Amino acid sequence: MPPRPVSRYFNYGLTFRWVQGDREIAVKRGYVIEGSPFIEVTRPKHFSIVDRPGEDPAHDRENWVTAIPANPTDWDKPGALAKVADAWAAANPRSADLGNRTDRRGKGQRQ
Repeated sequence: MPPRPVSRYFNYGLTFRWVQGDREIAVKRGYVIEGSPFIEVTRPKHFSIVDRPGEDPAHDRENWVTAIPANPTDWDKPGALAKVADAWAAANPRSADLGNRTDRRGKGQRQ
């Protein structure tokens, strides 16, 4: 069976990874890409992404900070991953570095 597509959102010093069809979004420290194929939701220019081709996104739970519940039917909706990730980060400032935003936007700006 071919690998399922993966979306990633890089922000707050974290990678939020959502594999198509999954009911949870994996949260990992740093900016990482593991396995393939992938779709980049956001790729800011001010940090480097570490490639981990040997890791399997289907079997890497030990590297997760947490898992965020998600509706798998929302996977391909524009902005869905970023909205879930931003809401989780705002509610978990001890795990997310709110000062390390990739978009550098201030409050009140549209996403």
